[in-house]
Amino acid sequence: MRVKLLFGFFVLTGALLAQNKTITINDSDGNQTVGTINNGNVYFQDSHGNSAFGTIRDANVYLSTSGGDMVFGTIKYGNVFLTDQKGTTTGTIRNGNIFLSNSNGSTTTGTYTKSGNINTTTSPAPESIDQQLRLQQLQQLQQEQDAERQKEIRQRNYDAGAAVGQAIGADIVAAMESHRITSYCKANPTSVVHLNNGISVPCPNAPLSSYDQTQIDCYCADHPGLWIEIGRHRTDCNHAPDHPNMAWATWELKAWNWDYKHQNDKGVRSMELSSDQIRADWEYWRGTYCALSPGEAYKDLGGKKQRCN
Repeated sequence: MRVKLLFGFFVLTGALLAQNKTITINDSDGNQTVGTINNGNVYFQDSHGNSAFGTIRDANVYLSTSGGDMVFGTIKYGNVFLTDQKGTTTGTIRNGNIFLSNSNGSTTTGTYTKSGNINTTTSPAPESIDQQLRLQQLQQLQQEQDAERQKEIRQRNYDAGAAVGQAIGADIVAAMESHRITSYCKANPTSVVHLNNGISVPCPNAPLSSYDQTQIDCYCADHPGLWIEIGRHRTDCNHAPDHPNMAWATWELKAWNWDYKHQNDKGVRSMELSSDQIRADWEYWRGTYCALSPGEAYKDLGGKKQRCN
C-alpha cells in the first residue's frame, strides 16, 4: 500500500501548490488514503492509520512516513523519478493516466481526475526474462533521466550567471544616465533632458506640461504631506486642493493639533504664528472635517476624544 499511497497524490502538484487541495486515493484492494496538499506541504493518512508528510514543491519531492521511511526525487513535466529504501520508481503521471514502474518489477497503473479522485492497481513483477528486460529498461530510463537532470542543472547555472551579468550591466548604464542627467540639470535647472531611448526628464525648475501638472494634482489630492517627482522636478503635497476631501481634512486636523502642542518646536516657530492663529486654523479644519463626515470622531486640542455633532 505504501507505493500506492506515495504515488497517487503526485498527480496534480502543478495546480495544487497555490491552494489547499483534498485528495482521495482508492486502490484495487479496497484501501483508501485521504489527505491534503497545501501550498506544497503534504499530509496523507491511509485507512490503516499510516501517514506520509513532507513537501512537493518546484518539482522536488521530499516525504517522510510514520514508519520512518523517506522518499525523495523529482516529478517534472509528468515524468516521475523517486527513490526510497527499496529502490527507484520511475514512470509518468500525465493526461489523467498513471503508469509507474517499481524497483521490485511491479507496475502501478491507474487514473486520476481534476477533482482529486485517484484509482490505482499494482500488478506483480513479471517472471524471469521479462523481468530482466524490464529491469534493463528501467536502468536505461534512469540513466536518461539523470542526464536530463544534469542538463537542467547546467542550464539553470548558466541562466543565473547571465542574469547577474545583465543586472550588473543595467546598473552601470543606469548610473551613467543618472550622472549625465545630474550634470545637465545642474547647469540647466530650467531645461529638460532628452535621453536616447526617447524619454524626457524635466530638471528641478523646468516648467511642467499641463498633463504632468494634472498628474501631480491628482496624486497630491489623495496624499497630503507626501511628495511626487516627475523626472528631477519634485513637488511637495503641502497645499490642499480647491475642494478639500476627507484625506486632506484628516491630515490638516492632526497637523495643526501637533503644531499647537509643540509651539516651541523650531519648525513651528519658523511659521511665526501665534497660539490663537494656530487654534483658528485647527478650528477651520475641524469644521471641514465634520462637514465631510458628520458623527466622525476626532481629538481636540487637549487630547480628548470628541465626536462631530
